[in-house]
Amino acid sequence: MMEEKKLSAPVRVIRAVYNILATALIALGAGVALLWIAGIRPYAVVSGSMEPEISVGSVCVVNHNASYSKIKKGDIIAFRAGEDVLVTHRAVSVTEDGIITKGDANNTEDAAPVKKKDFVGKTMFSIPLIGYIITFVHTRHGLIASAAVLAAFILIGAAIPDKKREKKK
Repeated sequence: MMEEKKLSAPVRVIRAVYNILATALIALGAGVALLWIAGIRPYAVVSGSMEPEISVGSVCVVNHNASYSKIKKGDIIAFRAGEDVLVTHRAVSVTEDGIITKGDANNTEDAAPVKKKDFVGKTMFSIPLIGYIITFVHTRHGLIASAAVLAAFILIGAAIPDKKREKKK
């Protein structure tokens, strides 16, 4: 008859915390993937034009499926202002020429109305500070750091004993 080894209390606690973190990360990844498939995208805020409503370093969650024709005064929208520039500003009026926008912190309206071809979506909500993480991860150093943290997390998980592995031995 095989004798069952009991794991020490600290090892059981570390394993439980690791399992909770791993489950949370998997759930977060699945949630983000589902939102991405549904056309919901996060964008990091890099300027203060929408302060105090949306601060620098926030992440705006934008619905790409929002209808251009249903945008009304007061809605916060994302739109392209050039090839590589995404802007998040408030609609101050909707005209035949397009949607007139303005950053809450700006004194004047944006120079050109937003046309349908430049409309990206409607901002659903924003989360402060998370944009800093997204911005960092999109750099070379951030990508390397993320890969290193993920590899360390996997290696730590493999090194922590658990009951199933102990029973097999």
